[in-house]
Amino acid sequence: MRNHEQFIDHLSQSAQPVKRLRPVGWRVAGWVALALPCGMLSSWILHHRFTDWSQPGALPAMLTLLLAFIIGSSAIAAAFTLSIAGRQPVRMRWPLLLALCWLVLNLSNMSLSGTRAGAGQFGEGIHCYLFMLSASLPMMVISVISLHRSRSLYPGRSLALAGCGIAFMSSMLLSLCHETHLHLLDFIMHLAAGITIVAITVLAGRRWIRLDK
Repeated sequence: MRNHEQFIDHLSQSAQPVKRLRPVGWRVAGWVALALPCGMLSSWILHHRFTDWSQPGALPAMLTLLLAFIIGSSAIAAAFTLSIAGRQPVRMRWPLLLALCWLVLNLSNMSLSGTRAGAGQFGEGIHCYLFMLSASLPMMVISVISLHRSRSLYPGRSLALAGCGIAFMSSMLLSLCHETHLHLLDFIMHLAAGITIVAITVLAGRRWIRLDK
């Protein structure tokens, strides 16, 4: 087009107003306020008891619940920060250290539990797996919608961080209706659910938050 003035006028008329993103802290707070209740509702059909905090192993279980919430919030904050062009990514050293503490607490609490039949452990693990997946589904949708507003130069990394946050938040919700102690097969299914959640988040949301080339 040789008439540059006409081209500029056309672009000016078609341009949409830009809405400024809220600070990351407010976006995380809004995400938590919306995602956790939705996760609780979507997994309610699999919720058949509340945790008895008077059982042995209650203190480590409470600590893992708190750590899961902190790690999940940190991962969501890192995903939102990474999606903003020009923003320095959040350093993951402390969240990784907290994740290691979370793992150690779960393993130590597992050693305090008695043994059960293998079939019973596997059945309980499948229930936990399905619970975490059902709780995570609305969180995935909310995360993709939130990231879609800013898009991302690194959609895979942003979604992987969001998936990690969703997995830990789902684990936290599971802690509210789970025995305070763990069993090996049961915990393996928890980890398998977390990996599945991350994979689904990345695969399902990639096309929605990547920048068009």
